[in-house]
Amino acid sequence: MNRRWLTYALLIVLPFTQPVVAADVSVAVVNVVRLQKEVPQLARVREKIKNEFSAREAKTIEQAEQVAKLEERLLEDRAELSDVEAKSLQRDIRSRTLRLENDKEELESDRRLRLNEEMDHLRLVLSEVIAEVAKAEQLDIVLESGVTWASERANITDKVLARMRELDAASQ
Repeated sequence: MNRRWLTYALLIVLPFTQPVVAADVSVAVVNVVRLQKEVPQLARVREKIKNEFSAREAKTIEQAEQVAKLEERLLEDRAELSDVEAKSLQRDIRSRTLRLENDKEELESDRRLRLNEEMDHLRLVLSEVIAEVAKAEQLDIVLESGVTWASERANITDKVLARMRELDAASQ
């Protein structure tokens, strides 16, 4: 009986003890963080966002200047203003300051949202270019994170960056 169990156990375990033979798989690594910092498209994305929000930025600066002028007037003319006028001016300043802070927060939130949208699109393009380079190099696997070390031969970051520069030049 024990011998039969031993035979069954060996039959179950034996297939798992065979040596594993690695197939001819080519692996490469890409530094996506470096790509996201160095691709030329990034400068254009930032410029696009800056231009898109420049009018709202100018409006916010104008509002801040108006508040500063009112505060200056309150300080300079305090002695000449009646209490009612001074309190009214203080309320106006407080109201404008709150509106200004809300507008600034909304502007920054909208700007971050647009930047994230553009960066998501850029990441999608990067993924496509990485796949394109991998196919051209006949790679089976491309790793992008969690790699402690990789040789220069296995690192395709420069090739992807060169392709992104080509795409940038072609789009201008």
